[in-house]
Amino acid sequence: METIIDEFCDYRREKKQISENTLLAYRSDLQRLVSYMRENKIASFDQVTETQLNSFILLMERKGLKASSIVRLISSIRTFFDYLAKRGYVQDDPAERLKAPRAEQAEQEIISVEELERLFEMPDLSRPKGLRDRAMLEVLYATGIRLNSLLKLTMPQLQLQYRILLVKEQGEERVLPLGKPACEALEAYLANARPVLARAGSDPLLVFYNKAGEEMTRQGFFKRITTYAEKAELPNITPRVLRNSMITHLMNNGASYAGVHQLLGTKRLSAALNYHRQTQSIPELYKQSHPRA
Repeated sequence: METIIDEFCDYRREKKQISENTLLAYRSDLQRLVSYMRENKIASFDQVTETQLNSFILLMERKGLKASSIVRLISSIRTFFDYLAKRGYVQDDPAERLKAPRAEQAEQEIISVEELERLFEMPDLSRPKGLRDRAMLEVLYATGIRLNSLLKLTMPQLQLQYRILLVKEQGEERVLPLGKPACEALEAYLANARPVLARAGSDPLLVFYNKAGEEMTRQGFFKRITTYAEKAELPNITPRVLRNSMITHLMNNGASYAGVHQLLGTKRLSAALNYHRQTQSIPELYKQSHPRA
């Protein structure tokens, strides 16, 4: 069974280009399942039933695994058995109908780096809209800009050769660093998707087009991100969640309050109030603290 898990992880690393942290999360979740299978004398993955998977999830809940970990566990199992079914290791997919438990809170304000990477895996990069959506998600998390600024982003604001983004929010002009994943996602979108989405009457300066070649609406973007969150088994993901998560991840990695305050151009950072104020340059802060720098 471990050999098949290794094969699955190699596939996810090479074909899906996911991070080592996400692979470690997959391995941890699947090892839990393998331990359960051995305890219940289930010899191979093709012998696992939907009932057994539900029993396993209930057991993990009784053992005190928190709701967010259960959601991740179910997502890992579903992804793994989908792989097994497509490779012919199992005839029927017993995880196809597994459902995540209802979230304890109406809105999840923060997601982990591993959950974030699961979200970023959801857009279909073989399609123009998938390339666009991945680039938009990467830019949102990389910079923490507001959704309106993202939707109205223009080509002169992109300085990919310098890995920076020029923005003006609340009357203040700022230069924001862009991490390597965000730059690569933008380059792929600009080369392979933007020309396809553009129409005869499209604004030539606008970066992101909807299917009609026009500026995407807030409602349109919320619909896209909600769809990806559901596929990734992550409840209630919004641009605000991505922004709050970015703040938390930066500060967990040692960024200063003052540095994050300057980076985001905010009047108040509720997620940072319990941290000491220090002085730190934005490029230094970004390079040292952003998970996707």
